[in-house]
Parts: sequence; C-alpha cells; structure tokens
Amino acid sequence: MKQFIYFLSISLLLIGLNACNHQKDNNLNQNSEGYSEASNPTTVQKIDATLLHDKLMSSFSDDWIERESDPDLYPEYYGGSYVDNNGNFVIAVTGNADRNREALKEILNTENFRIETVSYSYRQMMKVMDEIDNFLVSSNIPDNHPMLEKFAGAYPDVMDNRVKVLLTEINNDIINSFKRDVTNSPLIVFEQGEIPELY
Repeated sequence: MKQFIYFLSISLLLIGLNACNHQKDNNLNQNSEGYSEASNPTTVQKIDATLLHDKLMSSFSDDWIERESDPDLYPEYYGGSYVDNNGNFVIAVTGNADRNREALKEILNTENFRIETVSYSYRQMMKVMDEIDNFLVSSNIPDNHPMLEKFAGAYPDVMDNRVKVLLTEINNDIINSFKRDVTNSPLIVFEQGEIPELY
C-alpha cells in the first residue's frame, strides 16, 4: 500500500510540476490547411511565455529540469509561474512586487510579463511536499494509518498559492491525523479527490 501511495504521490507531484512549470515545445503543429499555429497571435504569445519561463528557470540553475522538485532550486521571492488564459506569463512573487519586478526585468531582458504578489514561496510549497513524501516513504508508518488509507495525492497549486492534499474522504479525524503525523503547515488545503486508476 505504501509503495502504491508513494508512486501515486510522485506521479501527482510530477503532473503538478508540469502544469505549474510549462516546458518548451519545440514542435509547432501544422493545422489541416498547412498553416503553422505560430501565425496565431495567442499561440505566439504562449510560445513567448514558455521561452520566458525557461529563461527564468535557467537563471535559477542550468540543471533546473532535473531539479524541479528540489526546494533549494527556487529563490525565496519566487512563488511560481504560469501562463494565464490570455497567454500572459505571470510570475508570482513574495515581498516587494516593485523590487522583484525590476530584478525579473533584468533577468528576462523584457517587461513582457505580469507580477502577482503571494504569501508563500514555491520553495516553501516544495518543502511541504517533501514532508508529505517523507511520511509516505517512512517504514515506521503502519499500512493502516488513516492518512494512508484516505490519501489520493498532493500537489503545489501556484495559482492558489497552497499545497493541495487530496483525500478520498475528508473528516476531522483524518485532517487531525495528517496535521499531527505529517505536517501542520498553514500552506495545506484539503480537498476531496479520488485515487487515479492505473492502467
């Protein structure tokens, strides 16, 4: 059971990271009429946002792709980044938004991004994810622990600036067990979820 839950949490972490940290797509698809999607302004804007994301992440470390789940990769001011529904590159920051904007303009060599101020850094969210992972792989936790029996996954949610913990059943006993045995971090938000079926 623990191995399954560990595999599930790692899978959900990777899915969450992929959703929050968009990777560059080097292949532009052609539509049925032979026109490149790059001619669409929204697609061009999203490609630009992806390039900015990659440039920002590379400024943290050249090996950022291999280290995405490492909390120490991320500066304390960085709260995550995403592309909004309008194709804008949004960088979440903690602290002084104006000072962070100036530093980010220097890193990215552009002003073509938006800043959003958040309470928690991505580093803090990833440290909470580490606490959850450490609990899941611990050999000292019995297989019938209430948290293990109801755990469906966890991921850092950049847009909500919280770590979402998915449980198949939410009640005070399970939440208190989680807070006592895993972490009592204020970053945690509990949500109803289902264990994904593995095919």
